[in-house]
Amino acid sequence: MRWNSEERAFAVEAYFSSGCSVIATQRAFRNRFNLAPLAPVPDRKSIVTWVTTFRQTASATKRRTGVPRPVRPPENIEAVRASMLRSPRRSARKHASALRLSDRSVRRILRDDLHFHPYKMAIVQELSEHSRNLGSRQFAFDYTET
Repeated sequence: MRWNSEERAFAVEAYFSSGCSVIATQRAFRNRFNLAPLAPVPDRKSIVTWVTTFRQTASATKRRTGVPRPVRPPENIEAVRASMLRSPRRSARKHASALRLSDRSVRRILRDDLHFHPYKMAIVQELSEHSRNLGSRQFAFDYTET
């Protein structure tokens, strides 16, 4: 369950004021937020994690981990747009290589910023005059690429 920052902060305060007792913290949490006897409360692991985070960062909210997501700068978006307009039949992977951007970034720019959608060129069968004149049981097709 997701707990908001007010609930997390209260749980950390209650933990310290109860003498580091998780059960007393859960009881205080239930009383403070007027929860029913069987309503869910933060479990032991959550409370201990919030307290540990508070001790390390002075905040009860979650720490962001991992590599931060890069922002797509307008220069990259414009470069991808110009490249696609210059040679639209070229693959996104080749555009990424030419622009020295990651393949994933180029695809994200194409989809989210430029609203381009990938598709595959289809080979369509085209009937010739000869095949149209044949009877209902005989079929002949000319395959042409369009």
